[in-house]
Amino acid sequence: MNGINYLFNETSLYTKEVFKIFVLNDGKYEYDKKEFLRFIYYVGYGQDKLVSYCHLCKKEFPFSYKTELFEFTKYFKDTDYYMIVADKDGQNPGRISISDGIILGLVPPYDKELLVNNKIWYMNYFFNCTRNGSHKYMMMISIELKDGNFIVRKIGQNPSMLTVKGFDFDKYKKVLEKLDAYEDYKKADLSNADHFHVGAYAYLRRIFEKMINQYLGKTELKDDHMDTKIDAVKDYFDPRIKNLLKNLYGILSVGIHELSEEQSKEYYEYLKAIIDMQLEYVQTENDKDKQSKELAGVLSKITNLITKQKKDY
Repeated sequence: MNGINYLFNETSLYTKEVFKIFVLNDGKYEYDKKEFLRFIYYVGYGQDKLVSYCHLCKKEFPFSYKTELFEFTKYFKDTDYYMIVADKDGQNPGRISISDGIILGLVPPYDKELLVNNKIWYMNYFFNCTRNGSHKYMMMISIELKDGNFIVRKIGQNPSMLTVKGFDFDKYKKVLEKLDAYEDYKKADLSNADHFHVGAYAYLRRIFEKMINQYLGKTELKDDHMDTKIDAVKDYFDPRIKNLLKNLYGILSVGIHELSEEQSKEYYEYLKAIIDMQLEYVQTENDKDKQSKELAGVLSKITNLITKQKKDY
């Protein structure tokens, strides 16, 4: 996990990360400082820069950033301490620094009923591209203290994950539109970016099925099995991938039912790369056909010109 870079670049909205800061032992909450340090690294303390794609510069650059802590009712302008324990017997209430984990006032272990529960704080992030300071990003997270855990959720980001990742949906637009698969292609990446990996697989499978059906046309087959269809049209595919097609379809089908979200996430880019190779192959062949026709037209004109000149002589 790469701290602020992972949180901004890879974490989809409302994904939660749980940190077991206070562990209940014999009826008292004990403080796990090591777990808290993992938490502050995750939310970006101690890290000077975010490295991300600047969609205005069209290139990856470091971003400087600052944070702002608040509840709905007040901002923490002069301190980064959160109240975690209520006042007890006239003692100072327990407060924890969100930046380094130091606890002031009442220190642990805490009686179970003393630790604040179901409390939510919020943190705003303001990012500036170091190449051009006018290029600004922002992000917002919530931090909930519940049953001794800090639960972090990313609840807002601008620009969106898709803009940050710089997806180019139009590279194969003409080819995809002929397949009636342009929206499927976009939704596959949208689903993957939002960590809906099983859904992303479903859209990739739909694109693949549309490729197969387009190549089949009105071809008559002995049965309707996908393996039979693939055998009938495999020569329409890029020679580098035509022997991978049955495995590709099998994995895309399994992904909908049997692969975990984490497995689907890991394999998605490899499977999409095969789809992209075929799209690139078709686009290149189309460009070659177009160029061939243009060259044929030019050669025909030259031939006619030479023939006419010979007649004139």
